[in-house]
Amino acid sequence: MCIRDSPYVVDPYVMTVNPGWGGYYPNFLWGDLGGGTGFGPGGTGQFAGVNFHLGRGFTLGGMLTRNDFNGLSIAKLDPGVLVYTGGGDLTLVSLTSLVPNVVPLNNNLELMGAYKTGNTSIGLGVAYASTTAEATPSAGGTSSASASQIGVNAGIVTKLSGNFMLDLGASLLLPSATFEPATGSATEFSQTYILANARFFYNYSAKLAFVPTIIFVTSSGTADIGGATTTSTDLTSMTLIAFGVGINYEVGDFLLAGGPSFATTSLTIPENTGQWPELSQSVLSFPMWNLGAEWNMNEWFVARLGYVASTHKATADIEESGTEAGEFITTLFGPSGATVGVGFRLGNFSLDATVNEGVLRQGLNNIGGGGPTFAYLSASLSMPVSYTHLTLPTKRI
Repeated sequence: MCIRDSPYVVDPYVMTVNPGWGGYYPNFLWGDLGGGTGFGPGGTGQFAGVNFHLGRGFTLGGMLTRNDFNGLSIAKLDPGVLVYTGGGDLTLVSLTSLVPNVVPLNNNLELMGAYKTGNTSIGLGVAYASTTAEATPSAGGTSSASASQIGVNAGIVTKLSGNFMLDLGASLLLPSATFEPATGSATEFSQTYILANARFFYNYSAKLAFVPTIIFVTSSGTADIGGATTTSTDLTSMTLIAFGVGINYEVGDFLLAGGPSFATTSLTIPENTGQWPELSQSVLSFPMWNLGAEWNMNEWFVARLGYVASTHKATADIEESGTEAGEFITTLFGPSGATVGVGFRLGNFSLDATVNEGVLRQGLNNIGGGGPTFAYLSASLSMPVSYTHLTLPTKRI
C-alpha cells in the first residue's frame, strides 16, 4: 500500500481531511514527490505543504496542490469533472463533462490553522482556485469562460480519556464553471460536495489499539445550459457511506495495522427527456481488506509490507430506450495486491517510498536496467519545537 493508505494509523496526510491535526505537527514541512513511469520532473500527485508553530497553541500552514492530487478533500480540484479534460467516464459524469471553452482548474492554494489546548486541537482550512478565459474578436462581441472552486473544512482531535481519542473532520467543496457567449444566455454548472470522516482510537493495552472508522460523502449539482433559451437540469448525484474496524498492534519496533471495511455507493443520473430515463447505479463493497506491517530495522531504515483486497457487487440500470431501462448485476474485484515500502530517517528528515514490485521480481536483471525503483515518494521535515503531543500510534504504513 502507499505510505498513508491505511485508515487506521496516524499520518501527516490526515491534515488534508482534518486540519485539527495541524496542532500535532508544528514546524513541519511535508509533501509528495509523486509517482511516474519514467524519468524526468512532474510526477503524478505532487504537492507541497508547511505548518508553522506560532506560539500559545496556534499553528498556521498551507498546501499547494495540483489537479492530480490523490485523495478527496478540499485539496482535490473538480472531483466531479465539471470541466472536461479528456478523462473520466462520460456514462457516470453525464452532463458534467460538457461545459465548453473553460480552462480546467489547477494550482490549488489551501490555508489551514489550528489551536491546541490541553488534549484538544481544533482546526479550520480554506482552499481556492480559479481560471478565466476571454475572447474579443475584431468584429466585436466578447465571450468569456471561468471556473472556480472554494473549499472549507474543519476538524477536532481530542483525547477523551487516558485510552480514548476522537478524530472528527468535515469538508465542503463548491466547484463551478460558467461560459458566457457573445450572444445568447450563459451556460452555468455547479456542484456541492459534503464530506465527513471520523475515527475513534481505543488503546486496549500498551500493545493493542482498536480503530473504528466512518466516512460519508455526498454530492449533487445543477446545470443551466444556455443558448437561444436556457435549459435547467440536475447533475449526477452520489452518496457514499463506509465503515471500518481496524487494529494497531505494536511490539517493540514492529507495527501491524489493518482490518476490514464495508462501503455502499449510489449514483443517480437524472432523466434526459427523449434520450434516457432516470438511471441508478450502486456498488456494495465488502469485505475490503487493508493490511500493513512496519518494522524499524534500525535508526535510519524502515521496512513496510502491505496488502489490499476487495469484493464488490455492482448494480446498474442500462438504458434501452428513451423511457425504459434494464438492470445489470455483477461481482467485481479490486484493487488488490501486495506492496512493499521503505522509509529513510536522517535526523528529522524522512523520505518514504512505495517500491516498484517489478524491481524486486527482476532481481539481478536490474543491473544495467532502466526501470524506476520507486513507484511513489513522500518526504517530510520536522523542525524541533517545545510542544506536547498525544501518545498515539504514530508509525506510518
